[in-house]
Amino acid sequence: MSNDGKKRLIIVGIGETAELATDYFTHDSCYEICAYAAERGYLEKKLPEKSFLGCPVLPIENIKDKYPPSEYEAFVAMAYGHLNHDRAEMYEKIKKIGYRLASYVSSYAFVASETHVGENCFILENNVIQRNVRIGNNVILWSGNHIGHRTVIENHVFLSSHVAVSGFCHIGEYSFLGINSCLGDGVTVARNNFIGGGVALMKDTKENEVYRVPVLKPERLSSKMVFGFSDK
Repeated sequence: MSNDGKKRLIIVGIGETAELATDYFTHDSCYEICAYAAERGYLEKKLPEKSFLGCPVLPIENIKDKYPPSEYEAFVAMAYGHLNHDRAEMYEKIKKIGYRLASYVSSYAFVASETHVGENCFILENNVIQRNVRIGNNVILWSGNHIGHRTVIENHVFLSSHVAVSGFCHIGEYSFLGINSCLGDGVTVARNNFIGGGVALMKDTKENEVYRVPVLKPERLSSKMVFGFSDK
Protein backbone atom coordinates (compact mmCIF):
# COMPACT_ATOMS: atom_id res chain seq x y z
CA MET A 1 0.00 0.00 0.00
CA SER A 2 1.03 3.61 -0.52
CA ASN A 3 1.49 6.08 2.33
CA ASP A 4 -2.14 7.24 2.08
CA GLY A 5 -3.44 3.69 2.44
CA LYS A 6 -4.28 3.12 -1.21
CA LYS A 7 -3.46 -0.10 -3.01
CA ARG A 8 -0.78 0.10 -5.70
CA LEU A 9 -1.87 -0.64 -9.25
CA ILE A 10 -0.19 -1.25 -12.60
CA ILE A 11 -2.37 -0.73 -15.67
CA VAL A 12 -1.54 -3.01 -18.58
CA GLY A 13 -2.18 -1.06 -21.76
CA ILE A 14 -1.35 2.36 -23.19
CA GLY A 15 -4.37 2.96 -25.43
CA GLU A 16 -7.78 4.60 -25.14
CA THR A 17 -9.11 1.99 -22.70
CA ALA A 18 -6.10 2.55 -20.45
CA GLU A 19 -6.78 6.29 -20.43
CA LEU A 20 -10.40 5.69 -19.46
CA ALA A 21 -9.43 3.18 -16.78
CA THR A 22 -7.01 5.75 -15.38
CA ASP A 23 -9.81 8.25 -14.82
CA TYR A 24 -12.09 5.72 -13.12
CA PHE A 25 -9.45 4.14 -10.88
CA THR A 26 -8.01 7.55 -9.95
CA HIS A 27 -11.27 9.27 -9.03
CA ASP A 28 -13.42 6.39 -7.79
CA SER A 29 -11.38 3.58 -6.24
CA CYS A 30 -9.00 2.63 -3.46
CA TYR A 31 -6.11 2.27 -5.94
CA GLU A 32 -3.15 4.47 -6.80
CA ILE A 33 -1.80 4.01 -10.34
CA CYS A 34 1.97 3.63 -10.17
CA ALA A 35 2.95 2.49 -13.67
CA TYR A 36 1.80 1.19 -17.03
CA ALA A 37 2.98 -1.86 -18.95
CA ALA A 38 2.89 -3.10 -22.54
CA GLU A 39 4.64 -5.76 -24.59
CA ARG A 40 8.19 -4.76 -25.47
CA GLY A 41 7.75 -4.72 -29.26
CA TYR A 42 4.51 -2.74 -29.09
CA LEU A 43 6.00 -0.30 -26.60
CA GLU A 44 9.09 0.38 -28.69
CA LYS A 45 6.92 1.06 -31.73
CA LYS A 46 4.17 3.13 -30.11
CA LEU A 47 5.78 4.83 -27.11
CA PRO A 48 9.57 5.13 -27.33
CA GLU A 49 9.67 7.80 -24.58
CA LYS A 50 8.55 5.21 -21.99
CA SER A 51 6.11 7.54 -20.23
CA PHE A 52 2.31 7.58 -20.23
CA LEU A 53 -0.02 9.99 -18.40
CA GLY A 54 2.83 11.08 -16.17
CA CYS A 55 3.82 7.58 -15.05
CA PRO A 56 6.60 5.24 -16.17
CA VAL A 57 5.88 2.54 -18.74
CA LEU A 58 7.76 -0.75 -18.62
CA PRO A 59 7.83 -3.80 -20.86
CA ILE A 60 5.66 -6.59 -19.48
CA GLU A 61 8.60 -8.95 -19.87
CA ASN A 62 10.43 -7.37 -16.92
CA ILE A 63 7.73 -5.44 -15.05
CA LYS A 64 7.93 -7.63 -11.95
CA ASP A 65 11.60 -6.74 -11.40
CA LYS A 66 10.65 -3.19 -10.42
CA TYR A 67 7.02 -3.75 -9.39
CA PRO A 68 6.86 -7.12 -7.61
CA PRO A 69 3.50 -8.95 -7.58
CA SER A 70 3.70 -9.20 -3.81
CA GLU A 71 3.33 -5.41 -3.56
CA TYR A 72 1.33 -4.41 -6.65
CA GLU A 73 -1.87 -5.46 -8.33
CA ALA A 74 -2.59 -5.17 -12.05
CA PHE A 75 -5.49 -4.34 -14.34
CA VAL A 76 -5.58 -5.29 -18.03
CA ALA A 77 -7.12 -2.29 -19.83
CA MET A 78 -7.97 -3.56 -23.30
CA ALA A 79 -11.16 -3.49 -25.37
CA TYR A 80 -12.68 -6.28 -27.49
CA GLY A 81 -10.03 -6.84 -30.18
CA HIS A 82 -10.44 -10.18 -31.96
CA LEU A 83 -13.73 -10.68 -30.09
CA ASN A 84 -12.14 -10.29 -26.65
CA HIS A 85 -9.46 -12.93 -27.32
CA ASP A 86 -6.65 -10.33 -27.25
CA ARG A 87 -7.71 -9.16 -23.80
CA ALA A 88 -8.08 -12.74 -22.59
CA GLU A 89 -4.58 -13.63 -23.79
CA MET A 90 -3.06 -10.66 -21.96
CA TYR A 91 -5.10 -11.43 -18.84
CA GLU A 92 -3.69 -14.96 -18.73
CA LYS A 93 -0.16 -13.66 -19.33
CA ILE A 94 -0.36 -11.24 -16.41
CA LYS A 95 -1.77 -13.93 -14.12
CA LYS A 96 1.11 -16.25 -14.98
CA ILE A 97 3.59 -13.55 -13.99
CA GLY A 98 1.96 -13.68 -10.57
CA TYR A 99 -0.12 -10.52 -10.28
CA ARG A 100 -3.49 -10.35 -8.59
CA LEU A 101 -5.94 -8.77 -11.05
CA ALA A 102 -7.96 -5.85 -9.71
CA SER A 103 -11.56 -5.09 -10.65
CA TYR A 104 -13.27 -1.72 -10.87
CA VAL A 105 -16.95 -1.39 -9.93
CA SER A 106 -18.29 2.14 -10.13
CA SER A 107 -19.73 3.60 -6.96
CA TYR A 108 -22.58 4.76 -9.20
CA ALA A 109 -23.54 1.21 -10.20
CA PHE A 110 -26.20 -0.74 -8.32
CA VAL A 111 -25.01 -4.21 -7.35
CA ALA A 112 -27.61 -6.27 -5.52
CA SER A 113 -26.99 -8.88 -2.84
CA GLU A 114 -25.80 -12.43 -3.52
CA THR A 115 -23.94 -11.22 -6.61
CA HIS A 116 -20.47 -12.39 -7.65
CA VAL A 117 -18.03 -10.26 -9.69
CA GLY A 118 -14.76 -11.84 -10.84
CA GLU A 119 -11.29 -10.36 -11.26
CA ASN A 120 -10.16 -7.85 -13.88
CA CYS A 121 -13.73 -6.66 -14.41
CA PHE A 122 -14.54 -3.10 -15.46
CA ILE A 123 -18.10 -2.12 -14.46
CA LEU A 124 -18.92 1.51 -15.17
CA GLU A 125 -21.55 3.92 -13.92
CA ASN A 126 -25.33 3.35 -14.03
CA ASN A 127 -25.16 -0.41 -14.42
CA VAL A 128 -27.94 -2.26 -12.61
CA ILE A 129 -26.90 -5.75 -11.56
CA GLN A 130 -29.74 -7.61 -9.91
CA ARG A 131 -29.74 -10.30 -7.25
CA ASN A 132 -27.89 -13.59 -7.79
CA VAL A 133 -26.08 -12.48 -10.94
CA ARG A 134 -22.74 -14.22 -11.59
CA ILE A 135 -20.10 -12.27 -13.53
CA GLY A 136 -16.92 -14.10 -14.49
CA ASN A 137 -13.37 -12.84 -14.90
CA ASN A 138 -12.16 -10.18 -17.34
CA VAL A 139 -15.66 -8.87 -18.12
CA ILE A 140 -16.40 -5.31 -19.24
CA LEU A 141 -19.80 -3.69 -18.66
CA TRP A 142 -19.78 -0.24 -20.21
CA SER A 143 -22.16 2.42 -18.91
CA GLY A 144 -25.89 2.01 -18.33
CA ASN A 145 -26.63 -1.71 -18.71
CA HIS A 146 -29.33 -3.79 -16.99
CA ILE A 147 -28.39 -7.32 -15.92
CA GLY A 148 -31.43 -9.30 -14.79
CA HIS A 149 -31.60 -11.60 -11.79
CA ARG A 150 -29.83 -14.98 -11.86
CA THR A 151 -28.09 -14.19 -15.14
CA VAL A 152 -24.63 -15.71 -15.69
CA ILE A 153 -21.96 -13.83 -17.66
CA GLU A 154 -18.95 -16.01 -18.37
CA ASN A 155 -15.29 -14.94 -18.69
CA HIS A 156 -13.95 -12.43 -21.25
CA VAL A 157 -17.30 -10.88 -22.24
CA PHE A 158 -17.88 -7.26 -23.34
CA LEU A 159 -21.23 -5.47 -23.00
CA SER A 160 -21.46 -2.08 -24.66
CA SER A 161 -23.75 0.66 -23.30
CA HIS A 162 -27.49 0.33 -22.61
CA VAL A 163 -27.72 -3.41 -23.10
CA ALA A 164 -30.83 -4.95 -21.51
CA VAL A 165 -30.35 -8.51 -20.27
CA SER A 166 -33.45 -10.15 -18.82
CA GLY A 167 -33.46 -12.59 -15.94
CA PHE A 168 -32.06 -16.13 -16.09
CA CYS A 169 -29.92 -15.42 -19.17
CA HIS A 170 -26.52 -16.98 -19.88
CA ILE A 171 -23.82 -15.22 -21.90
CA GLY A 172 -20.96 -17.41 -23.11
CA GLU A 173 -17.23 -16.69 -23.11
CA TYR A 174 -15.75 -14.06 -25.46
CA SER A 175 -19.14 -12.79 -26.61
CA PHE A 176 -19.81 -9.13 -27.42
CA LEU A 177 -23.17 -7.37 -27.07
CA GLY A 178 -23.50 -4.04 -28.87
CA ILE A 179 -25.19 -0.84 -27.80
CA ASN A 180 -28.97 -1.08 -27.19
CA SER A 181 -29.09 -4.83 -27.81
CA CYS A 182 -31.35 -6.90 -25.59
CA LEU A 183 -31.93 -10.48 -24.49
CA GLY A 184 -35.32 -11.95 -23.66
CA ASP A 185 -35.94 -13.87 -20.47
CA GLY A 186 -33.86 -17.03 -20.16
CA VAL A 187 -31.94 -16.59 -23.43
CA THR A 188 -28.53 -18.25 -23.80
CA VAL A 189 -25.88 -16.51 -25.90
CA ALA A 190 -23.31 -19.11 -26.90
CA ARG A 191 -19.53 -18.78 -26.86
CA ASN A 192 -17.85 -16.42 -29.38
CA ASN A 193 -21.04 -14.62 -30.41
CA PHE A 194 -21.16 -11.09 -31.82
CA ILE A 195 -24.51 -9.42 -31.10
CA GLY A 196 -24.63 -6.11 -32.92
CA GLY A 197 -26.16 -2.85 -31.76
CA GLY A 198 -29.96 -2.81 -31.61
CA VAL A 199 -30.38 -6.59 -31.95
CA ALA A 200 -33.24 -8.10 -29.91
CA LEU A 201 -32.62 -11.80 -29.22
CA MET A 202 -35.53 -13.91 -28.02
CA LYS A 203 -34.03 -17.35 -28.64
CA ASP A 204 -30.80 -19.19 -27.87
CA THR A 205 -27.80 -18.93 -30.19
CA LYS A 206 -25.06 -21.33 -31.28
CA GLU A 207 -21.30 -20.89 -30.99
CA ASN A 208 -19.48 -18.47 -33.31
CA GLU A 209 -22.63 -16.75 -34.60
CA VAL A 210 -23.01 -13.12 -35.70
CA TYR A 211 -26.26 -11.14 -35.38
CA ARG A 212 -26.58 -7.69 -36.88
CA VAL A 213 -29.49 -5.38 -37.63
CA PRO A 214 -29.91 -4.88 -41.40
CA VAL A 215 -28.60 -1.61 -42.77
CA LEU A 216 -31.37 0.95 -42.56
CA LYS A 217 -32.44 2.83 -45.67
CA PRO A 218 -34.73 5.85 -45.80
CA GLU A 219 -38.34 5.06 -46.67
CA ARG A 220 -39.92 6.32 -49.86
CA LEU A 221 -42.33 8.47 -47.86
CA SER A 222 -40.81 11.67 -46.53
CA SER A 223 -41.14 12.73 -42.90
CA LYS A 224 -43.28 15.64 -44.07
CA MET A 225 -45.85 13.21 -45.48
CA VAL A 226 -45.77 10.82 -42.50
CA PHE A 227 -46.02 13.47 -39.78
CA GLY A 228 -47.96 16.07 -41.73
CA PHE A 229 -45.75 19.15 -41.28
CA SER A 230 -44.44 21.73 -43.69
CA ASP A 231 -41.28 23.81 -43.57
CA LYS A 232 -41.76 27.51 -43.07
